[in-house]
Amino acid sequence: MQQIPLFPLSVPLYPGVTLPLRIFEQRYLHLVSESLKTDSGFGIVLIRSGGEVGRASVWPLGIYVDIVDWGQGQGQGQGQGEGGLLHVDVKGRRRFRITRTTRAEDELLLGDVAWLSEEEAKPIPADCGDLVSVLEELKDRAHKLSLKFEPVESAGALSWQLAQLLPLEDKVRSDLLGMEDPLARLATIAKNLDRWTRE
Repeated sequence: MQQIPLFPLSVPLYPGVTLPLRIFEQRYLHLVSESLKTDSGFGIVLIRSGGEVGRASVWPLGIYVDIVDWGQGQGQGQGQGEGGLLHVDVKGRRRFRITRTTRAEDELLLGDVAWLSEEEAKPIPADCGDLVSVLEELKDRAHKLSLKFEPVESAGALSWQLAQLLPLEDKVRSDLLGMEDPLARLATIAKNLDRWTRE
């Protein structure tokens, strides 16, 4: 069991996907500062109730992220943009399950986490051509989100990127994050794709 700082968000994040963050709350500015100083990461968790500002309860599954870029293009040093915003890019690395949460003095959410096993890389099944096409279409529509994706070279990468971009309910997002087998995850997405894209 390990305790890590948590960053609740209203958007999900999956392994291999890079997400831009704009940070202004003091607790998160301190979190990012410490992460940069110690070359460590933190957990991104999906909000279950509440908001990104103030207190929030979260779903029990999350993703550990590394800061992969910060301050680029802001022109003001230290990653500070206008209005005191800090701009960083984080990349999803390793999944975890939260067993308990507490709060630091500055209200930063902390989680005792159990790490989920690393997935074995598996090739994309031959019958998943339709899912690859759907992902390409979703990426074309989502270019304004400023997300960055790894090459789709495995069943895991395909499933994570589809989960990132499909319009899913939060419980479904959490359930997919907890699935251990990328082929089972792809099968679940394929089975429900028509319904999910209609909603």
